[in-house]
Amino acid sequence: MITHAYYREKLASVYDRMYPFIEVDTGHTVDLLSRLVPPPARVLELGVGTGRLALPLADAGYRVRGIDGSAAMLARLKEKDPEGRVEVELADFTSSHTGGTYDLIFTVLNTFFSAVTREQQLGCLRLVREQLEPEGRFLMEVFEPTLFHGLDQPSFSVRHLGDKGVMLDMLSVDRSRQLMVGTHTVIDGGVPETTQHVVRYAFPSELDLLAELSGLRLVDRWGDFTGQPFTSASHRHVSVYARADHEPR
Repeated sequence: MITHAYYREKLASVYDRMYPFIEVDTGHTVDLLSRLVPPPARVLELGVGTGRLALPLADAGYRVRGIDGSAAMLARLKEKDPEGRVEVELADFTSSHTGGTYDLIFTVLNTFFSAVTREQQLGCLRLVREQLEPEGRFLMEVFEPTLFHGLDQPSFSVRHLGDKGVMLDMLSVDRSRQLMVGTHTVIDGGVPETTQHVVRYAFPSELDLLAELSGLRLVDRWGDFTGQPFTSASHRHVSVYARADHEPR
């Protein structure tokens, strides 16, 4: 049975260096979230990780809670946040209710796809609906899977982790189950560590159907956080949903 693969200590220690482009995206992401729901709204991030977005949102006046299944990632967040500006919870966001409701719930950088079955993805969206305020918004950023769905053999790549190491990546796809398996080996002068990470990708139309079955409806979809249109050439999408039982504001 395929289950979640959470980041362990080695990957957590290099996570902030795995995506060198991401700092540019961070500002655009915070700006877009602020336009959707201004502070001091109550915010929940699914897959809060090391706090890349949660901390600047807290600085902007939001009341932020983050849930994550990786103790190692949350430990990194706490190192960055000794004041405890962000409430954190170690739990599986596909099956755990936080006990609160929120004006904004979001998940980015393909984290939603870490729910590795359609049932888990549906469960996650149903929990989002239960925890979303009547006029609230749910934002999801994931890759558009057409390019990866066409892979018929493993692909290999190398990521440079600054001047302190490299990560060797192998990617393979099971098209029949819409599963992508990434094998990541970190070489940084210490003992190399290999981690396998599985995601279940879904196409935008399937995500919209799962959202509809969960009591949500699509409000907007863009090709990135700057608001570029989503087109057939887009490699990712930023999708915003609202509760289906509430009229648009």
